[in-house]
Amino acid sequence: MALTNDEMMAQGDAIRATLAANAEPLAAIARDLADRPIRRIAMVGCGDSWISGFGVRQAMEKALGAVAEPCEAFDFATYGLDVVDAETVVIGLSSSGKTEPVIDGLKGAAAKGAYTIGLSNTLGSPLMEEFPGALHIRATRGGWPTQSSTAAMALKLALTIAIGEAKGKDVAALADALAALPDTVDAVAKSFYEPARALGERLARAELILSCGAGPYFAPAAFSAAKLKELAPIHAYAFPLEEYHHYRTQKEGDVMFMVAADAASHARALETAIMSRGSDGVCIALLPEGETEIASVADVAWHLPKVPADIAPIVYSVPLHLFGYHVAMARDALGLGAPRLGG
Repeated sequence: MALTNDEMMAQGDAIRATLAANAEPLAAIARDLADRPIRRIAMVGCGDSWISGFGVRQAMEKALGAVAEPCEAFDFATYGLDVVDAETVVIGLSSSGKTEPVIDGLKGAAAKGAYTIGLSNTLGSPLMEEFPGALHIRATRGGWPTQSSTAAMALKLALTIAIGEAKGKDVAALADALAALPDTVDAVAKSFYEPARALGERLARAELILSCGAGPYFAPAAFSAAKLKELAPIHAYAFPLEEYHHYRTQKEGDVMFMVAADAASHARALETAIMSRGSDGVCIALLPEGETEIASVADVAWHLPKVPADIAPIVYSVPLHLFGYHVAMARDALGLGAPRLGG
């Protein structure tokens, strides 16, 4: 657990190191793709590596004008290759660089003419050696995944910028947002460390925690559920915000984190908070600074600094990493289930 804490609080440093180390490889990939038509971008991975694609797809699509799709690696390798062609870019992400479904998917895509890029924490791994593009994530994973996920998302945004610049796209706003990201992540980690600890102690006896978010904010919700399942370990599930309203999702006493970071999802998030209160559930809302409507209904409101939408899913992931860690520590102190493995 100590390793998870250290890595969690060093996410800004990992993002800085990752961006600094990949300038030349990014430039090489951008040269390869400058004149190549791109119709579709498939982001392939398992677990958090898959989830990370949800957080950057909107920024990627907006910048490059191509469909960007997070693809679960086994499904992609087994069922997803029929529509891959020379106008497809496939980005495979694996911390170890050895995840077989990721490698199988990239090999299958390459055989159909796609341009393939491997992202990994591990130099010398198959993912870093066997494909035209290779990008090294300068993050450690001695504990449960935190910086290895946020740094990977930042690197995907840097890749978007590099390709966009090579194709003459206006990506200046995205570049400015990414440059500010490490300092913002550091500030959020420091400011939410104690609130997350206090809430973790308050909710330590929960055996089920739900998480939801719309669009790119499904990513922090899914990271939240993953950390709780891995660290606590308890039952935890993530789902798109709208799906809350299509089942009797929240029962009396159920705890739910809701990521409601933008104007586009605000009205539906407000309705969700109201229904949560009506179900006698517990709603913890992650909101931008200044938001008052949802905050007045939610049981707990965490206000985060206003940041550009393209980096917000990364920023909103950080308090949820912190909560997962602290609730696991609180449960351990109560003898409710010691963390398993992961440092």
